[in-house]
Amino acid sequence: MNKLAIALTIVIGVCAASNIKCTEKQKQAIACTYEYEPVCGVKLHENSKYIQTYSTYGNKCQACSEEGVEFYAVGECKNYPENAIFCHPEVYLQPGCTRELNPVCGYFDESIKCSNSVCSSNYNNRCNACINQEVQYVLQGFCQ
Repeated sequence: MNKLAIALTIVIGVCAASNIKCTEKQKQAIACTYEYEPVCGVKLHENSKYIQTYSTYGNKCQACSEEGVEFYAVGECKNYPENAIFCHPEVYLQPGCTRELNPVCGYFDESIKCSNSVCSSNYNNRCNACINQEVQYVLQGFCQ
């Protein structure tokens, strides 16, 4: 029994590390609980997945039931840089990326353990960064 609890804790911990897409069931929720497990809900602009607005919600139910919220990141929005562009959880499913040079710094989620304090890598553009499923968000320009 203890092995099952440990395995579930590991799976839940890994799943909580990256951006999570709201399901249709979550989007149709009529009522949500009041437990405080904050998430940063992301709304996408209708013409571009890279133009985003985001707000902190008390929990994933409250975020996903809000009209327009497509996905969420674990934690309050203030825990992320103000100019962060979150990677859509399903962007890795697209067939490929363009080759334009528009450098970004991709920041890895908690599933990657780094030796330095900031876990990031340079990419040629947003698409190349976000197709890496461990990249949670990007900032414009090269990593510092």
